[in-house]
Amino acid sequence: MVGWSIEDALAMERRHILEGERRIARQEALAADLDRRGYDQLAFEANDLLRILRETHEHSRARVGALVGCLTKRRPTPT
Repeated sequence: MVGWSIEDALAMERRHILEGERRIARQEALAADLDRRGYDQLAFEANDLLRILRETHEHSRARVGALVGCLTKRRPTPT
């Protein structure tokens, strides 16, 4: 994100987190439906994708924490 402000990067990561939460919820529903309908292999693959989505989501959340830390260090403390 060369050339981005920390604030812009933080806003983007927060959008990614919200989008990720929606994708995870949708994938959970799809995996459960496949499992319920007896599509074992597809359900397995859907759950594998769900695991990857969750890992990516956690990376985005960690990135937000790092960016917030950068902002905190940049801002002077009131005296």
